Amino acid sequence: MFVKVSRSKRNNKVHETLQIAESYRDSNGKVRHRILLHLGPTDKFIKKDVDTLINGLLRAKGLTLQDLDSNIDNVKAFGQIWALVHLWKELKMSQIIARQKEKSGIKFDLEAHLKSLIFNRLDDPSSKLKLLTWLETVYIPGINKDDIRYEYLLRAMDFLIAHKEKIETQLANRLLDLFNQDLKVCFYDLTSSYFEAENSLVEGDIRQFGYSRDHRGDREQIVIGVVMTGDGIPIAHYVFPGNKADRSTLQEMLNDIRRRFKVKDIQLVADKGLLSNDNLWHLIQQGYEFILGESVRQSKDAKSVIKEANAHKEATGETIYERLTEREIKSKDGKKEKIKLRYVASYNAATALKRYKNRINRINEFLELSEEIKKKEINTEDKYHQIKSVLSRKRLSRFFNVELTEDTIEIHKQDEVLSEEEKSDGWFIVISNAHDLSKSELIARYKDLKYVEHGFYELKHSLNLRPNFHWTEKRIRAHVMVCFLAFQMAVLFEKRLSGIKLSWQRAMESLRRVVVVEWENEGRRRKGLSRVHVEQLEIFQEIGSSKPTLLSL
Repeated sequence: MFVKVSRSKRNNKVHETLQIAESYRDSNGKVRHRILLHLGPTDKFIKKDVDTLINGLLRAKGLTLQDLDSNIDNVKAFGQIWALVHLWKELKMSQIIARQKEKSGIKFDLEAHLKSLIFNRLDDPSSKLKLLTWLETVYIPGINKDDIRYEYLLRAMDFLIAHKEKIETQLANRLLDLFNQDLKVCFYDLTSSYFEAENSLVEGDIRQFGYSRDHRGDREQIVIGVVMTGDGIPIAHYVFPGNKADRSTLQEMLNDIRRRFKVKDIQLVADKGLLSNDNLWHLIQQGYEFILGESVRQSKDAKSVIKEANAHKEATGETIYERLTEREIKSKDGKKEKIKLRYVASYNAATALKRYKNRINRINEFLELSEEIKKKEINTEDKYHQIKSVLSRKRLSRFFNVELTEDTIEIHKQDEVLSEEEKSDGWFIVISNAHDLSKSELIARYKDLKYVEHGFYELKHSLNLRPNFHWTEKRIRAHVMVCFLAFQMAVLFEKRLSGIKLSWQRAMESLRRVVVVEWENEGRRRKGLSRVHVEQLEIFQEIGSSKPTLLSL
């Protein structure tokens, strides 16, 4: 909200009128202005009238323009909170929460507690207990820190997970509307997150030991799936037991997305960990288009394509090669069908060199350690097991055979296997039944999975998905959902900042320097606001927010 001077010309004379206006974004995302109140001609106002009007408005809010002649006893970060409040409104979070709260019987201020949980995750991720301390360092309009209670934060989390589907779906539809998008392309990937707390597992526990992307196989974990649009907008998340195989989650996710978002035609883009005969059968039978990663080592077709791709690259210099291949797939109940799939291979020289050097280093390290183990004063069988353990740890088992005789250990390098591996360095393969994309477009779309990978980085690092000290399934799921909702706000924030190429983290850092100061004067609590500088003002303008003023407090 701001004061606008409107000028018009009548009878060769310029007339000026004072108006109170506000900024908003239209349906195309353009910043527009609308008039809220006409104050009248500027020549009717004198300085005393302006001061009286401003001071009257401030007094109504318990504020003052007088100099800070008393000792300031509190300083709170505010600029980043003001931006988050704007994004919260833009996402219509208040209405989404209110619709679900209506029949819940909750009497405490649910929105204030959810806002505290999500804003904390974006500003200074911490435990629920430390969140209460964080509230003392920030100024959130409309929230009194003394009203936020630990037990209500937990109840707010319970509310979230009880209404996950409706809240998530409404928020996703709001994001799709804001960016005028549909769900024609669906990116899906998974990650894992381990637990710090050591609580005993119980029957049916969602925490399980499984394949850890964090290389913490010694810890219980959960598996998390995230669905995004082709433009990197997160619309849904899933939490699975820690021992759940990636490929076993795909059909459940697709059925859920179709049901919730009422979409029939979806093009699925997913990594090779989701590929299986059963999933291919499901995708074909349900009419999905797909672009899936394929292992360059695990199928005869892939090995054949890589061999042809290398020959094609040597002959033409082209780094993308395509072959149409007939592949037989079968369902769980034994039904078979032959389908034609596009196999597209793409080569990157830098990746090839990196993989080659990495493998050579691991081989040299293994051979050196093996010699050291052989010299140990232990029995031959123990040496054998130690060498096998190093081989496995270095991920080199398929390149060496280790044989134990009565008194010796022989290590044989598998030169043929190594040669095949070198030929696949730098190549990756996708398979697809989509025919409206060129081979280059197919590869480019598959590479857009980076949006999901970046999202996992945000969840794990910027938003501190871990450490997770919860141990009941309901609270574990709720913790992940809080992080996911914060992630959705972060994506909206960063997309609004695309015009100035600023990350949401950098924007938050800059805005934190806009602070609210508090002091005691004449028996009343007073508030003041630090100056908003050029960079901060630009951030507010980019996201469509007004500049904070004393009246914002």
